[in-house]
Parts: sequence; C-alpha cells; structure tokens
Amino acid sequence: MAVARGVKSPYGGRSIRTYSRDGALIREKRAEIVQSACRVFIRKGYDGTSMRDLARALGKSTGAFYHYVGSKKDILYLILDFTVMNQMEFVEKMRQRTMGLSAAQAITKAVSIYLESIDEFAEMHIFVNHVMVTLPRWERQMMLDAARRVADFFEELLGKGVLSGELNRCDTKMMAQNIVVLGNSWANRRWFWKKHYTVGQYVDGQTEMLLNSIIPHLPAGTALQVLAGR
Repeated sequence: MAVARGVKSPYGGRSIRTYSRDGALIREKRAEIVQSACRVFIRKGYDGTSMRDLARALGKSTGAFYHYVGSKKDILYLILDFTVMNQMEFVEKMRQRTMGLSAAQAITKAVSIYLESIDEFAEMHIFVNHVMVTLPRWERQMMLDAARRVADFFEELLGKGVLSGELNRCDTKMMAQNIVVLGNSWANRRWFWKKHYTVGQYVDGQTEMLLNSIIPHLPAGTALQVLAGR
C-alpha cells in the first residue's frame, strides 16, 4: 500500500501530500496540474470546482490524480508557488538576455520576454489576480513581492537608460508599472486583443509605442529599426 508523504513547496514552506517518490515526475505532473487547474477554476470558479472536475480536465481518474496532490487547497498552493517561481525565472531570463545591449534594445528584449511569458501562462495570471483578495496576508504579500520584482527590473533598465542619456528623462517608476500593466491587459483582455492581434503583433505594437515615448528625437516609424535588433 502506497504511503502518503509531504513534499515541501518551494516558497510557502507548506507540505503538499503526494504518494509518488519520483521527484522529477512530481514536478512535471504538478506543472501540468497548475495549467489545467487554472483553466477549470476560471471557467467554474474555485468553490464550484471539484477534484473530479480537475482530474477529468487532465484525463486522469480521481485516484491517479491523488498521487500528485492531496486536496484542492494543495493545488491552490501549487499555483501560488508556481507563479512566484515563474516570475523569478523570467526576471532572471530578462536580466541575462539584456546584458550588453543598448538601453532601447534592452527594453525591447525584456518587454518581449515578459509579454510572451504572460501569454504562455495567461490563465494562471488571471486566476491569481482573481483570488488575490481572498488570500491570507502573508500569501498575498508573497505574490505582491513577486510582482514587484518584475516592475523593479523594468525600473532599473529605464533608470540606466535615462542616466546614460539614451532615453528621455521620465518617471521611471510610473513607466515600469505601465509596462507591467501591458502584461495584465494581454492576460485579462485577450477576448478583445486576440480578435485583432497575434501576441507577436501585440508585443511589437506596444513596444514601438513605448520606444517612441522614451527615445529622444526618434523620427516617426524608426522604432521598428530598433525592434529589428531584438
């Protein structure tokens, strides 16, 4: 008989039950569970979703589903932890891939990475935004801190560009928050955006408008030349 054991979640310090001893398999299956569960929660609501609903969405029996999580609350914890981890990873990815670039090219590259990550995990971002107000204070703070790291990175990039003279003097904190809002808009208003734009077109269009507002004396239409350096 399989014995349930606890596996610590990486950020919340919580123990999430599993019957599997294969750590790599647990991580893989839990990533699938996060993506699938967010879609179901958005459609049916967290309270209106059962473990049977979640198992069915993954094409598994309820018994097989319990090999990787012990309860619906465990899945909520996984989603929160996965969101924090995802944001940390793409901040690091942005940092690594913008090293040595000009300010305009660094902003262009970082915005592309950020918005494409939002597109990949849109359901997760939508669900977390909806559930945020119901979280205990320390969990809500954990999510806010993760989101703040993204904005802080953009503020850092913009600040370096302003100091070097490559970018117009601006309120870098406000501009960084505006970039983060572009991601929220793509996730929450996909019902509109996807009728008119692919994610690539959205990235290019928003980045061009951003560059036109922060690069000094940029002739009309030449922002696309900067985009070509991405």
